[in-house]
Amino acid sequence: MNAVGNFIQNGGVMMYPLILCSIILVSLGIERAIVLRKASVDADELLEEIKKIYTPGENPDQAVKVALEFGGPVGRMFARGLKNSRRSADAIEMAMEQEAANETPSLEANLPIVKTIINIAPLLGLLGTIAGMITAFRAASQQGLSNPTQILGGISEALISTATGITLAVVGFVMYNYFANVVRKLIEDMEYYGAELVNYLTGRLD
Repeated sequence: MNAVGNFIQNGGVMMYPLILCSIILVSLGIERAIVLRKASVDADELLEEIKKIYTPGENPDQAVKVALEFGGPVGRMFARGLKNSRRSADAIEMAMEQEAANETPSLEANLPIVKTIINIAPLLGLLGTIAGMITAFRAASQQGLSNPTQILGGISEALISTATGITLAVVGFVMYNYFANVVRKLIEDMEYYGAELVNYLTGRLD
């Protein structure tokens, strides 16, 4: 614990916002992992289950219940489409597109914050670098090179904050790309399986 405290202290004042950014990044990573895991369902399995229990033209209540119990954005979108199953193909598509549009913001939530941290972390590290170099040069100008310890301390402060900012940006970049790919896959699934359900409900696909 003392080593961590010393590391933060040696990194200078800019280490505190960097540590705050790292806490936020970890918290958002855990939150996004939980949310997107719950959102990731087997849409193909759900579609097959709907085909087994529902024939177009019948009462869709049972199929709607199954879709909602299945959960996830795809399940809720299927439920919306099934509720409108006795309407025209365009009306069904519009209802499902509206539901998909409602689901998308929750899937993409907090990703802009992660992207912001990715952008500002290196800048905070650079600011720490500048502060550390100013300290080193001030010591050199006041005492010359007779006290290298203080000069090297300023340079160390600069390097620690820079390394922390870059590390934070790299971790955030990997996290952002992973979650962005998961979200893109979920949206693609909603588009593809939504079209498949519309085809089934309207008789364009057996």
